[in-house]
Amino acid sequence: MRSFFTREQNFFLLVSILCFYVIYPFILPLVLGITFAYLFEPILNKLIHYFKLKKVIWKWIISILIIFLTFISILGPILTLITTGIQELSAVLIVMESELKNPMHIDSAAKHISEFLSKFGIEYSIAELIDKGIDFLKKAASLIASNAGTALTATPGYIVKVSVLILTWCFFLIHGKKYRNTVLPKIIPWERERQIVAKTVSSVLKALIVANVLVSCIQAILITTVLVAFGVPRFALLGIIAFFVSFIPVIGTAPVMIGAAAWCYLSEGRVGAAIGILICAVIISFADNVLRPFFMKGGAELSFFWIFLAIVGGMSQFGVSGAVLGPVCFALFVAANKTLDEMRQKTIHEEDVPNP
Repeated sequence: MRSFFTREQNFFLLVSILCFYVIYPFILPLVLGITFAYLFEPILNKLIHYFKLKKVIWKWIISILIIFLTFISILGPILTLITTGIQELSAVLIVMESELKNPMHIDSAAKHISEFLSKFGIEYSIAELIDKGIDFLKKAASLIASNAGTALTATPGYIVKVSVLILTWCFFLIHGKKYRNTVLPKIIPWERERQIVAKTVSSVLKALIVANVLVSCIQAILITTVLVAFGVPRFALLGIIAFFVSFIPVIGTAPVMIGAAAWCYLSEGRVGAAIGILICAVIISFADNVLRPFFMKGGAELSFFWIFLAIVGGMSQFGVSGAVLGPVCFALFVAANKTLDEMRQKTIHEEDVPNP
C-alpha cells in the first residue's frame, strides 16, 4: 500500500519545519514583507511593461523606489505630527509649570474634581486629591522612565526587524511569483485549491486595506466634527492624529477623545462638554466595529455578521494578526464550500446524462 507522503515529501516537510524554526523570531516582519510585496507586485509589473524594461537591475531600482515612496508617504505625516506634538507638549508644559507654581490653580482643579466625584457618592477632600495627584505623577514619571529604558534596549531589535521587513518586501517584490510557482505546489499539491487560496487571500487583503482606510477617514471626519462642536482648539491637528492612530488595534482613537475630554474638564471646567465628548467617543468606537466589517463584506464575499465574528474571534485567538487571519479563514471556508457545491452539481449533471 502506497503511503500518502513519499520519502522525498517527508524530507521536504522536515527541512521546511527546521527553516521555519530558524526564522520564527522574524515571522511577523517576514509575513508583512511578503504581503506588501504581493500587493505591490501588479504596480511593479505594470511599470516594467509600460517602460519595456528587460534587465533585472531595473526591477531592483523600481522596487526600491516603490518602497521608498511608500515609507515617505507614511512616515512623512507621522514625523510631522510628532514634531508638532512635541511643540504642543512644550507649550502645555510651560503653561502647566506656571499654573503649578500657583496654589490657587491646584486648589481650584481639586475642588472641581471633588464636586464631580461627590455626585457619584465618592467623597474626597481637596487635600486628599492633591496628595493622590502627586502620587500619580510620581508613579507615571517612574513608569515613563522605566519604559524609556526598555525602549532604548529594544531599539536594535526593532531596527533588525524593520530591516528584515524592507529586504523581504524588496526581494519578494521581484522574485515572489517564482517562489509561489515553485514552493506552493509542494505545500498545496492541488492546483484548484492553490487557486482558491491565492484568490481568497488577495481579495481579503485588498478588502481589508480599503476598509481600514475608509473607516479611518470617516472616524477622523467624525472626531474633527465633534471637537469643533465642543470648541476644542487645534481640532484639525487632532483629527489628523486620529486618522493615523485609528489604524492601531484596540487603542484606536481613544487617546485623542479622552485627551480632549480631559482638557474640557480640567482646563475649562466644562463637565457637560467632557461627558459629551466621551459619549461621542463610545459611539464612534462602536461605528468603527460596524463599518469595518460592512466595507469588507463585498471584497471578502462574506456577510457582515461573519466578518464581524471573524475579526473579533481572530483577534481574541491570535492577537493583532487575527484581524487578518480570521477573515482569511472564513473566506477560505466559503470558497471551499462553493467549490464543493460546484463539484456536486457537476457530478449530478454527469449522472443524469445517459451513456451513449
